[in-house]
Amino acid sequence: MHSKFAPLALVSLLLAACGGGGGGGDSAPATPAPAPNTSTVSVVIPSSSYAAGSVELGGWTTLQQARVLCGFGALRQNQQLDAAALAHARYLVNISVVGTSSVLSHYETSSTNPYYTGYYPWDRSLAQGYGDQVAEILEASVWDYDVTNPPVFPSLEQRGAASMLSLLNTVYHLTGAMYDGADVGFGAALQTVASGSSRREEYRFGSLNGYQTQRIRLGRGNLATYPCEGSNNVPTTFIPANESPNPFPAMTSTSQTVGPPIYLKVDAGQVLKVNSASVGSGSISVPVTVLTQANDPQAELGANEVFVVPNTALIANARYQVNLAGSINGVPFSRNFSMSTGP
Repeated sequence: MHSKFAPLALVSLLLAACGGGGGGGDSAPATPAPAPNTSTVSVVIPSSSYAAGSVELGGWTTLQQARVLCGFGALRQNQQLDAAALAHARYLVNISVVGTSSVLSHYETSSTNPYYTGYYPWDRSLAQGYGDQVAEILEASVWDYDVTNPPVFPSLEQRGAASMLSLLNTVYHLTGAMYDGADVGFGAALQTVASGSSRREEYRFGSLNGYQTQRIRLGRGNLATYPCEGSNNVPTTFIPANESPNPFPAMTSTSQTVGPPIYLKVDAGQVLKVNSASVGSGSISVPVTVLTQANDPQAELGANEVFVVPNTALIANARYQVNLAGSINGVPFSRNFSMSTGP
């Protein structure tokens, strides 16, 4: 049985104004992503073999900080998953450069492409000698600019951090980032196409989380949330139209925003219910929507997962108190924590 994999994140947080999987003719300077989830809480990040300054190191560090800080468990680098993620990133960039449109997909449909390794994510992990239990999350950025007025690009490591942070600031992709496989791999590809003074830069980032024999368990009755106590630099907004499928299908425009999704998870096989949820900063209370398996419009969530989503964007550089109460298999729980949209 193959694992679920997260749908596509057709977003580009490195482009000041971008909707969908392509870029607009916008040459606004890129703003490097802040380091997310930094905290006075001691967070030990496992070592990896990713090169210093690489996209992969940026993605690895950001994901591990989030998972360790919030209790989802540290992952171990797997070079077979690295190879699978890298081959798919190269496939997506190559097919986008050769074709007439930018492509972001979990599927590889051109077996003649030099980077083709399999149609499904689990086909590609098997091709690298790994098993078929994997969850894949992807992000794309596309820049169109003129060499006479080039944008200021972030470093490669900043790109990786920004890609992972954008994936964490979602609904369905966040479930993939917090998947219970013990192994992870990262891959990224970047290519610039020249036409006169015009340039188009195609960038793809992917992460594969999987397991063969070992899964990360929270333990019966234990709840993990992301963000959590000590989470800093939490994004203030989430654009539902930039995630496919869209968790709020009525919000079809990229001008329509909500606040950052808050993910609650217990181990599969348990039933998580949220009876009350509040998000506020000082005297400001933000109304929320609670997404569960029962009302999930895309039928992606399990009975062990719940999202609490602020209905409006949060304020920058503010500290928010999150109060949650509900039950796990009928046993009551309460969880209260603070998170910050600033350093």
